Amino acid sequence: MKCLPGIARQLVRQTPNYSEGQIYVLPLMMSVLPGIDSNDFEKIVVTLEVLDAILKLVPCVDCSSAVHTRNDLTETEKQVCLSTVQFEEFVIDFLNRIFQMISIRSTETSNAAVTNDSANEDDKFIKITEFLTGSLFSHKVRKFVASLVRAIVNANPREILKHLLPQTCEHIENIINNSRMTILTDYRGNIEFTWHLILFSELLRVRGDALLTYKQMIMSVFHRCIRVVHKDSYEAIAKAAKHLLKSLSDLYPINDRLSHEIMDESFVDLLPIR
Repeated sequence: MKCLPGIARQLVRQTPNYSEGQIYVLPLMMSVLPGIDSNDFEKIVVTLEVLDAILKLVPCVDCSSAVHTRNDLTETEKQVCLSTVQFEEFVIDFLNRIFQMISIRSTETSNAAVTNDSANEDDKFIKITEFLTGSLFSHKVRKFVASLVRAIVNANPREILKHLLPQTCEHIENIINNSRMTILTDYRGNIEFTWHLILFSELLRVRGDALLTYKQMIMSVFHRCIRVVHKDSYEAIAKAAKHLLKSLSDLYPINDRLSHEIMDESFVDLLPIR
């Protein structure tokens, strides 16, 4: 496992000496997923290093339809194209294992998870939302979950914000409205309130133009929570302010993809596996 990152580039490239390497990329990625084991931290680190090395070189695109639209594919390329249909299964399995690991390491979580069924993309966003907003994460796993949120929201900011930010703001407002005592002046804090403030903070890391639609609800949360006295909650709302200012003042490229080519579904002009 520790050697795999070093050969990842040779494995995914088409070379005259070894053109069959791409056939084994997806089976390899699927086979290392059991390494995400909450009982063995070193194994998790090695597994994520392997996946990171491969995914930096391979776009997760299902190009199986290319076998029907192109007549210049070799037999090896046809096999590789057909194998890419497994990308969706890989991503769902990967997220399930990450969420399961978080649940095990946290003392207070819900049973929400992303399952591999026939659900469409919106359903999967909803399940991710339910997991993050319907769970109470203990202090020891909050940073880990926050990192996961950061990765997800950076991958597709507009869609994730649409499904996650309104629910998060609503949860925060409801907690304040329904608390029997003034939660903002309680030095003991509230684990649910603190977690949703941390989630709110991470969601504000996205590019500024994606946040403008939610200006009113974002400002409402700040106006209500900025005077909170609990240490962790105050740190979360302070980081949220920092992230918001950074997002609104930074310059962003219009297109931040690793590849400038447009990948249409016909794959006539561009084939991701080449």
